[in-house]
Amino acid sequence: MPPAPSPKTAIQAYLDHLRVEAGASPHTIDAYGRDLVEVFRALPPAQRDDLTRVERTGLLRWMNLEREAGKAPASIARRLAAFRGFWRFCRSWIRLEADPTAGLPSPRRGRRLPKVLSRTSVASILEHGDARPAAGPLALRDRALVEAMYATGARVSEACGWRVEDVRLADRVARCLGKGRKERWVPLSVPAAEAIAAYLATGRPALVGAAPCDRLFLSRTGGPLDRHRVFRLLGGRAAAAGVAGPRSPHVLRHSFATHLLSGGADLRAVQEMLGHADVATTEIYTHVDRERLKGVHRKFHPRG
Repeated sequence: MPPAPSPKTAIQAYLDHLRVEAGASPHTIDAYGRDLVEVFRALPPAQRDDLTRVERTGLLRWMNLEREAGKAPASIARRLAAFRGFWRFCRSWIRLEADPTAGLPSPRRGRRLPKVLSRTSVASILEHGDARPAAGPLALRDRALVEAMYATGARVSEACGWRVEDVRLADRVARCLGKGRKERWVPLSVPAAEAIAAYLATGRPALVGAAPCDRLFLSRTGGPLDRHRVFRLLGGRAAAAGVAGPRSPHVLRHSFATHLLSGGADLRAVQEMLGHADVATTEIYTHVDRERLKGVHRKFHPRG
């Protein structure tokens, strides 16, 4: 039997597998790569450089070091899950017999409720967050982007990846390509469709550069809009509207789901629009609204 490849070689092969066969996003692949490197770095020297010598005791040592460093249980559980997937790949690829992950307990994670914005705060960001001239191409782009993200619950990577043909204004739907490249079509609200139409009419043509780009939302230089810019523009709109609290693009996704469910939307329908594989992932938003109601009760009820 030929010698086992080095951990570095095996990790790269696994990341290639995730990209080519599993259709994982670049962000997911980068995160898995970092997690696997960190696990191997913490293993004893004898196990660090030889896949055939990795043992359960080494992984337990890594988990203890993570706890001593104050790492959150969710972070440890995520890295352990990454290593389990990597080891399954290695066992099928190079026929490793031992499984050092067998019987390893996953750290217990507390259920952390996602942060959401109130309807009033979202409306303020949409209506009063324009720090640019309202008719300018960047202002039209920003308004259309934020309206579309709140209307669809799209992840920031999905919104940045939208092509012009992914949005059908006549049908008022947008195509989202989620994790594992799973496709879903999500309805657009009337304000979102109108904002996108205005951007396509006069905003986007002014941003198109010398090298045409098929992405819907373009940068100032005509290239694809990246997720870091979306973080900055959303923070700027929130500040201009006087909205405090969480301002990340994912908060719009959380707010989308929470507002739908609190308005009486069907849980399965929201699951489908979010692209969740498991309805249990969507159920957390029902807890968000329940906690909000408890807070209102405690604040205003005479015996709260």
